[in-house]
Amino acid sequence: MSIRRNLTRQPRRRRRLGTSLPSATLVTVALLLPSAAVAWSSSTTMPPARTFSSAVAPRSMSSTAADTDAVDETYYSPGLASTTTTMPTRPSSNPGGTATAAAPRITMTRWLSAKVQDYPELRDMESLHLSIQMACKTISNLIQSSSTATTASRGDAVDNSAGSLRDDSMKRLDQISKNVLQNALRFTGRLRVVEAPRNTGNEDEEGPRTHQPGVTIAYALDQFGSDGDGTRQKGEGVGGEDGNAWGTTRRLAACFDPLDGSGNADAAICTGTVFGVFDADAGFRGGETPDLRDASSLSRAVLQPGSKLLAAGYCLYSSTTMLVFSLGGGTHGFTLDKSINEFVLTHPNMRIPSRGNIYSCNEAYAEGWDGGFKGYLRTLKTGRGATGQRYTQRYIGSMVGDVHRTLMYGGIFCCPSDSEVHPKGSLQLVYKSAPMAYIIEHAGGKASDGNVDLLDVRPNYVHERSPCFMGSPEDMDELVAHLGGDRR
Repeated sequence: MSIRRNLTRQPRRRRRLGTSLPSATLVTVALLLPSAAVAWSSSTTMPPARTFSSAVAPRSMSSTAADTDAVDETYYSPGLASTTTTMPTRPSSNPGGTATAAAPRITMTRWLSAKVQDYPELRDMESLHLSIQMACKTISNLIQSSSTATTASRGDAVDNSAGSLRDDSMKRLDQISKNVLQNALRFTGRLRVVEAPRNTGNEDEEGPRTHQPGVTIAYALDQFGSDGDGTRQKGEGVGGEDGNAWGTTRRLAACFDPLDGSGNADAAICTGTVFGVFDADAGFRGGETPDLRDASSLSRAVLQPGSKLLAAGYCLYSSTTMLVFSLGGGTHGFTLDKSINEFVLTHPNMRIPSRGNIYSCNEAYAEGWDGGFKGYLRTLKTGRGATGQRYTQRYIGSMVGDVHRTLMYGGIFCCPSDSEVHPKGSLQLVYKSAPMAYIIEHAGGKASDGNVDLLDVRPNYVHERSPCFMGSPEDMDELVAHLGGDRR
């Protein structure tokens, strides 16, 4: 009996060993991948997607190595050419330049690494983006488990009204998301992270006074080109469309909305994280430096018009998790691949259609809208506009989701001011509408506050609101003509 038991147990040990070996090998190879140019396989066909399971049959070391090569070629190679594929050469335009169609499955980490090789001035931006994607992965998991956790806790709620449950869930998710994002930013060791101050004297700030959305400001503690490592110094420039902006950057400051649309999470409606990155020194004049212990002083680093943004992006948490951002020369989308827990380039050089057939706005506030805007909507509904086609309305109530759909399908997204509830508009300029407008404009769209380009509006404080219109260029021209604003 003793021999029989040993014989039955032995295969189990072999099965566990066979399961663990491939995983360990994959991790080692991923960590040792070089950042310099590497020649990849000449295969012209994309290898089949791998599936990861804990119930994997024992495999030899030779099959494990073959699988590792397949994963490397699929997710870490910048592209697959007909003969030999190498790292992309320096683009001729700018740091955020067009991504080629030959690189459909490169990871975001690898994409940023290639950019830094060509543009050393993006080194701090790479560090910032890596911390952002780490936080977004965690927030995505929190959002997916939010509904289950909330449902389980409702039996213990003292106030069972629908409004109270929604507010409690929103506050809880906002707080958790803020903590996750701030911890990820602090993990870099190079950022001073504070929560944006509130100006209690301004009555147009967001929401109930008892709830603060946790808007976060990150200020770089060191500056590019100050460590004598031979990298490009301030003022040398890099050329290209936005080269001068990057070449004169000394220190970065970023503003974040950790979780836009958090009140919709329990209904499984999409939410998102929004961020914008500025040259921090441009927010201070005459060589002035901020007090790193004072949040109000640090917040001045982001009180700049959207035209001064160096980068902006959002992470959409929906049926998939998608991180979309721009470094100033194009808009690119990365989708979270759950099998390897990495953002993979799926939408290089995104372009908004020149015209769509969807308008997005909250018509519950229509009674207080300007007559010109209501007249524009009437032409869309009746088919009397420039296209002669009736538009359809789509409104989620989550800004990131509505703007993302507009970016993908075209059309127009509107949050106008109204005389009844939101005389200055309903969206905050610094950490909501300006970063989204930056992404839309670098994807070929337009944005306006109804009078001037939205990116030209300078905020006076962090939570300041502004009317917001953005979308397809031809739709925006038609709208601004009805409003009587600047059609640039």
